[in-house]
Amino acid sequence: MSKLVGVQIRLAQLAIYGDFMQRAPVPGLTPGQLAILVLIEQNAKLTQQRLCEGIGVDKSTLVVRLHRLVERGLIRRVRSSTDRRENTLELTTRGKNQLRSMLDFVTEHERTMTAQLSDTEREQLMKLLAKIR
Repeated sequence: MSKLVGVQIRLAQLAIYGDFMQRAPVPGLTPGQLAILVLIEQNAKLTQQRLCEGIGVDKSTLVVRLHRLVERGLIRRVRSSTDRRENTLELTTRGKNQLRSMLDFVTEHERTMTAQLSDTEREQLMKLLAKIR
């Protein structure tokens, strides 16, 4: 087993991602796409530019992600009433329903993935990971 922190974090991430993708109630919805849905829900009249800044990706990368979510009927782009050059992002009814389903799943998924940790260990892990960021 590697003693490199980065390797251990990556292996843990792969295990978590694999389990997430295998068991998620909304097939094919990635954790990154889920994060976008959460941010749209929590930020009324969120623009594509502000979302780019919020998740730290460039416009071209975000446009591809948003296009996939639009194609799936989870979000819609709405022309801004204050600046015609901007789009705000909204969840569709389907997007809201699937987001609720996914958030319920995430709670259970995290419990499953950390089942071998005590409450104290889980808290410690969260603190340690926060220090790395």
